[in-house]
Amino acid sequence: MKSFKKILGLDIGGTNIKAGVSIRPPEIVDFKSFPTDISAIREQIASIAKTFNPDAIGIGIAGLVGNGIIYSSPNLAKINNTSLKDFLEHKLKIPVTVENDANMYAFGEWKYGAGKGAHSMLLLTLGTGVGGGIINDNKLYTGEGFAGEIGHTTIAPDGAACECGNYGCLETFVGSSAIVLKAKQGLMLGIKTSLSKHSKITPEVISKEAYKGDKFSLSIIEGVGYYLGIGIANACAILDPEIVVIGGGVSKAGEILFNKINETLAKRLFLLPYTGKNKRKKLTIVPAKLGDEAGVLGSITYISHKLNIKNQISK
Repeated sequence: MKSFKKILGLDIGGTNIKAGVSIRPPEIVDFKSFPTDISAIREQIASIAKTFNPDAIGIGIAGLVGNGIIYSSPNLAKINNTSLKDFLEHKLKIPVTVENDANMYAFGEWKYGAGKGAHSMLLLTLGTGVGGGIINDNKLYTGEGFAGEIGHTTIAPDGAACECGNYGCLETFVGSSAIVLKAKQGLMLGIKTSLSKHSKITPEVISKEAYKGDKFSLSIIEGVGYYLGIGIANACAILDPEIVVIGGGVSKAGEILFNKINETLAKRLFLLPYTGKNKRKKLTIVPAKLGDEAGVLGSITYISHKLNIKNQISK
């Protein structure tokens, strides 16, 4: 078994690239963020990697990713249908893994965060879009390559158009863009709300006003919790995970959001409660713990696992 090496983790988004190095996970000794250069993304990644001088690179990137190939990344269309893994390995002469970012987020939270110790886990990341990752039988589950896209499961067949081409996806109800749009529509209709005093509406602003007692803001956050509850109930009816971890900026809405999710699950998920002979553990819904470093740490840990590198981590 190889001795542990200097591993670089990259979490690549359309706006920023998060980078971190680890010699002994979960400790990250150097964490930086770079604005994404969409016009020259492959060259930028290679350039960033060289500044860290790593022995291997683990990468998480949004979109449909398999075998190191970016089949479709909505904000990084320039590298669609290309093998980022092959490009970087040829250029840098070191091992590289390239996986879906939500899968890497899930792997990080399972190893070191809110899902640590769980046998099975479902993770959702709530941002502009909705990503998902699945841990099953103590392994990352990707199906034939693209499992976990819970954000693009259909909640309303005749709902709004989604960026993916479908209609009524979960993402169109609970993504940050959808949340802000709901607030702006209310303001245009003249609904009385404290949101009117804000020049810029964000999910964070809406959450803060909800906790201050603004009824319209409260209804928006509870609506997000309701639709998340439906989406999670559908996924759990199929996967039956031990724990569901929810991360991303929208998840910071906190107790109001999580209470509504649990209320909806109690009504819609027939697995709850279960008191049969073979009593299952109670499904728990919890916020993610690792914050901005989750995707980076997951990517580092995942390539360490794939390369069978001796991992000097605390169990």
